[in-house]
Amino acid sequence: MAEELKPDICIIGGGPAGIAVAIAAANAEVPVVLVEGSEMGGVNVAAAVPSKALVAAASRYESLRVGPAFGVTGAPLQVNLGKVHDHLRSATEAVAANGSAERLTALGATVVKAQARFVDGHTVVAGDTTIRAKHFVIATGAKPVIPDVPGLGEVDYLTFETIFDATRKMGHLIVLGADRYGLEIAQAYTRLGIDATVIDDGPALADEDPELAALVLERLRAEGIRVRDRTRILGVARRRGGIRATVAASAGSEGEEIPVDGTHILVAPSRRAANIGGLGLDKAGIEHDGEGIKVDPHLRTTNNRVHAIGDVIAGPAGVSRAEHQAAIVAKRLLRQAGPATGVFPIPSMAMTDPALAAVGLDENEARRKHKDVRVLRLPFAESDLNQADRATSGLLKVIVTDRGQILGAAAVGREAGEVIALWSLAIANRLTIDAMQTFVAPYPTRADLSRRIAESFTGPGLTPPPRRRIIDFLRKSG
Repeated sequence: MAEELKPDICIIGGGPAGIAVAIAAANAEVPVVLVEGSEMGGVNVAAAVPSKALVAAASRYESLRVGPAFGVTGAPLQVNLGKVHDHLRSATEAVAANGSAERLTALGATVVKAQARFVDGHTVVAGDTTIRAKHFVIATGAKPVIPDVPGLGEVDYLTFETIFDATRKMGHLIVLGADRYGLEIAQAYTRLGIDATVIDDGPALADEDPELAALVLERLRAEGIRVRDRTRILGVARRRGGIRATVAASAGSEGEEIPVDGTHILVAPSRRAANIGGLGLDKAGIEHDGEGIKVDPHLRTTNNRVHAIGDVIAGPAGVSRAEHQAAIVAKRLLRQAGPATGVFPIPSMAMTDPALAAVGLDENEARRKHKDVRVLRLPFAESDLNQADRATSGLLKVIVTDRGQILGAAAVGREAGEVIALWSLAIANRLTIDAMQTFVAPYPTRADLSRRIAESFTGPGLTPPPRRRIIDFLRKSG
């Protein structure tokens, strides 16, 4: 039976960003409709949560394995992959419940389970439902771009959305793609007793600071993971008992081939394409290109009724960015106080061991955009807690101008994401490096590394303003 709805807000897409806007509107008692034609939670529930749960299981195993170094020993360690996957399902179900259709309905939102498409600038049709809203929010995310590898379409390859449902026992996992997600999975399965080879035609962790990425790769290789980056993939084919990937022996080589045999192959591409097919954006006057939907700094599309957030627009992919933009748009539409635009530094993190987290500009970007750049470094070994944990491998790196403006920060090491969280706040609020010296952390925590690296900075940024003006005048006058 056809139905017509006239809410204040209609959200298209039931991933983390769309769910966040829907909950904010429902809590404010504003009429809101969320349209989702697939599973609620999107790729976050299908892939991100189970992958992090897998990493957590592998981390527990590693903690027990190194127990003798702490004087703690026990029975021989064993891995029950069936129970590991029970853990993945349990964690995924718990997260999915937080953003389920049932929860949203209980809060007062209306959930329409159908594919949405615009029929004009202010109307969406989803199944038998017509929705005419005052405002629309597109949060349909993005999908991975499967690489054009000869033979890949002829084998049963896995993706992040299917690997956790694999029933056949893995012996050797081949991972195509050496970004942070591919390396996380490779390390986790290796620790749980499954061999892994990672292949990429570009550099591993290409989007990360090379100095810090090198520390991660050194550890992964030490654990037995074969990382073949800068290696051309010539083709993939079935073989008895599994799959064979053929790679070039060396960069630029002709005719020299090396076979890499495995039982399973995971495609972990770094490229993603905005999920906009079938939305009817042209009928709504919404401009888009190969990078996604075009938005202004306020996250509005070329149709003033419509905002777009998350991976469906150009920029770094990830839940952190999507949920941050969701909060901005929700406050804007609900006329609540909050940030005016969506232009903020978005932190990233690789949950490898050691973890790698970063926010803002890296060293190379900073030197391209600023004349006077200083790089501060502090080894993780200078943290008392890291010494107690035997987690001394790591480095905190902060990029500042000569005057103490914080441009970026990155860390590799235990709980690197927790360390970088403070720097994300500092950059978003334009704090200077001297302000970071006032931070007092509980003892013992890794957070104290931030205060200690800030104290290593001395320069014009710490010079009192009147004296600074005199110095600047003398410099200019020669």
